[in-house]
Amino acid sequence: MKITKQRYKSEYFFRHFQNFWRYLSLRKIFNLILNIIEFKFKISAVHSLPLYLKIEPTPLCQLRCPSCRHSSSLYNKQFQKGMQITLEQFKQIVNPLSPTLLGISLSNYGEPLLHRDILSLIEYAHRRNIAVSFPTNFSLKLSKDWMEELVNSGLDSLLVSLDGATEETYNKYRVGGNFSLILQNVKTISEIKRKLKLNRPYIIWKYVIFNHNRHEISIVMQKYREWGFDSYEFVEDKFNPKLQEDKNAYATSPRRRRAGCFWAWYTMVIQWDGEVSPCCSYKSFDIGNAIKENIVKIWRSEQYNQLRLGLSAKKYTDKMHPLCKKCFKILEPTKSYNIR
Repeated sequence: MKITKQRYKSEYFFRHFQNFWRYLSLRKIFNLILNIIEFKFKISAVHSLPLYLKIEPTPLCQLRCPSCRHSSSLYNKQFQKGMQITLEQFKQIVNPLSPTLLGISLSNYGEPLLHRDILSLIEYAHRRNIAVSFPTNFSLKLSKDWMEELVNSGLDSLLVSLDGATEETYNKYRVGGNFSLILQNVKTISEIKRKLKLNRPYIIWKYVIFNHNRHEISIVMQKYREWGFDSYEFVEDKFNPKLQEDKNAYATSPRRRRAGCFWAWYTMVIQWDGEVSPCCSYKSFDIGNAIKENIVKIWRSEQYNQLRLGLSAKKYTDKMHPLCKKCFKILEPTKSYNIR
């Protein structure tokens, strides 16, 4: 089964839309329209506010998947259990944007459920009328009472990373994961939803397609409801050579140059310690800290304006940020940059 870029985009849009449509207000709709206009015309000094935030609760993860940075023991040595965003810090980030914010994904590089009080973050965002979702490997021992609290927290979507329909296939990539435990957790959440007569959180089977698990796609499509999922989402492994070839060709194409990069207009990524990045590809942009500074001022800062200016077609190469140049495959080969 081949996942086309167009199909993935449409599924991605539909998933987010079904999360945030119930939270829409006139102010949010106005900001959304203004945001789309400013992106279309590549206006660098924006008046709109970001539509979406990715906030990392913690950088910790208990799995060691081969292509993930957590597979490196050297990388993991830098982390401590205390590396978790607090509820007060979370409020400080979210409050200035809550009147216009459509959604928050509690994710980046860590496993969200390793945050000691993830429920308080979900509940707070929900009370502020913001859609909340996050991906999880779901390979943790969770009590039924805790999972009932999760269902009642206001969580809109739960994306379960399960790259196999059998234990043998799953274990080839998700090193340290427990296939049976994940299915039991999904079943328990599904049963709790049924008991409470709730349709949220929407449980999505997120299946990254590798050569070793491609043959089990049909099982996912046949079994997902029986196993407690509400839907499934297929994503090609980003390190697939053919996908890399297609992405490299697109990165240097006139179409990509005209399209620009939606991240700098639509979304902000906030690390657990407050550091702000415009996207989830790189960390070292040095454009502010949302815990130490006002997030609206960061969004409208000169650094962010210059970043957007460099992503307008007329300013390519001469004004573009070095990390953006790398993404667009126009980075000078003689230079090196601090890339996360």
